[in-house]
Amino acid sequence: MLLTADSTVDLFIKTWENDAKWLPYCLLGFDNYAKDFRQLILLTDKGYRPDISTSNLPVKVIETDFTEAGYIESPPFRGITGEGEVVERAPRGPGYYWQQALKMSWPEFSDADAVAIYDTDTIAWSEFSFLDLTLDGRPYWRIRSYQPENANSIWRDCVTSFLGHKVNTNYMPRLPFPSRLFTRESTEGFAAQIKKRYGKSLVDFFRPSSDGPTLSEYSLFGAYLDKINRHGYLIVDSDLVDTGIILPDLPLKHYWSWGGLDPLFEDIEQMIQS
Repeated sequence: MLLTADSTVDLFIKTWENDAKWLPYCLLGFDNYAKDFRQLILLTDKGYRPDISTSNLPVKVIETDFTEAGYIESPPFRGITGEGEVVERAPRGPGYYWQQALKMSWPEFSDADAVAIYDTDTIAWSEFSFLDLTLDGRPYWRIRSYQPENANSIWRDCVTSFLGHKVNTNYMPRLPFPSRLFTRESTEGFAAQIKKRYGKSLVDFFRPSSDGPTLSEYSLFGAYLDKINRHGYLIVDSDLVDTGIILPDLPLKHYWSWGGLDPLFEDIEQMIQS
């Protein structure tokens, strides 16, 4: 679907108590610079009710409980290196998988035509509208092939399982900031495809298990758009040159919340106050 100035688009963020230091800066950036969005929907964990201070952007806070949904297991990340070595990484906790399920279940929390989904460590530093996340109103998704320097491609297995064949396409590449725009039609279509492929709802599908692949909601969604139903999205292959496609330079910066806020404090202050 094409988005127009008359479309209803929300910002959508899942946060938790360990994001408490990041959240005020994230909200301040969006409050200052996000234009034409109807509201920001902020999903939190049960018992975590952060202080919200915004003047321009309405914020709707919704508490969720992953334990009630049976998110208890905390399996380690498993991956395979280019040399075939199986590696394990520390567990990230059931809440990590819960936030994936919630992001892809956003139509249950919003009646918008589309949402832009970001993490709490995303900071806006200049004015932008939801139409700036499109190419003339058309949503887009960036891809590229897996790179040799990223041999430990831990997200590839879940895409192979989903599509039923091996892939060499990275549907969540580390490139200049992606738009992360999800239309209602495409998100509901993705949920239907998960149900068709696995016989599970999104909440059941993303529930962690020790015998399942490491899941990536964005990798799976990108694969759905590319190989099953594009829903009007433009797939932009960053390995190709001279495509004639000029992507917008988005005024958003994604930090790494696990690395801590203190080393980045001055940078963030300068961005959101400029």
